[in-house]
Amino acid sequence: MAEVTQLKRYDVPRINWGKWFLIGVGMLVSAFILLVPMIYIFVQAFSKGLMPVLQNLADPDMLHAIWLTVLIALIAVPVNLVFGILLAWLGDAL
Repeated sequence: MAEVTQLKRYDVPRINWGKWFLIGVGMLVSAFILLVPMIYIFVQAFSKGLMPVLQNLADPDMLHAIWLTVLIALIAVPVNLVFGILLAWLGDAL
């Protein structure tokens, strides 16, 4: 008699559509919240042409504002890095 062999069944990983849908919606909302104001700012800044923008970049108040932004970023990024790593480590330890 012939032997009956059983076929091996491989489980195909199922795609979790709900998870990917929520990730996509979150990314779209985040992009919308970030991109719309940035586009509006650039449109308003360049509405009178390139020369007023370049003239404003030479203004001492504008240079001070840019330097202050860079300084705050140089302080905030390392602080956020340290606390983010600590919280990730704490969350992993629990």
